[in-house]
Amino acid sequence: MPDTKTKIIAAAVKCFLNNGSENLEKVAQVAGVSRRTLHRYFKNRQDLMACCKKEMLDNCNKAMTEAYESDKDPVRKVRNMLFAAIEQGIHYAFIKRSYERSNFSELERQKEFESDDVKAKWLKIIAELREEQRVTNALTIPWIFNLFGAIIETAIYAVEAGDVARNDCKKFAWISFKGAIGLKE
Repeated sequence: MPDTKTKIIAAAVKCFLNNGSENLEKVAQVAGVSRRTLHRYFKNRQDLMACCKKEMLDNCNKAMTEAYESDKDPVRKVRNMLFAAIEQGIHYAFIKRSYERSNFSELERQKEFESDDVKAKWLKIIAELREEQRVTNALTIPWIFNLFGAIIETAIYAVEAGDVARNDCKKFAWISFKGAIGLKE
């Protein structure tokens, strides 16, 4: 049985996914706790959102690592990572909207890729595909990185808007990404 803090975070994710400006009273109600109990664990909305963001990052990293390890072929690894990122993004879209996406140069300057295993794995795959000439060399890795993120965002928005079915959005995202980078399967 999940502890109280975990129940509150799960309730916040559920509430904020449906309504990004949902009040903490509703979060407490969905978690099955009082507002006072909620405040024993979280000082304010920002504190709760920070915990939701941490959960999102942990779950996304786990899903992306599983996707990376799911296959030996680098093309299927990238595809599976794209699909995992879309699934996580759909589930945690409200958090993604709350925090600005970091750009490639900033992350590289901060040496974040050295400590972020998932990004390091993704970059390794793209570098490997470029070396094998399975991806166009006309595009830089920072461009491909940003394109990957933009396609994920497009898929999330398309599903949220009801314009595209969840499974179709993955298929469309993959077709778009591999076509954009000239990927040879």
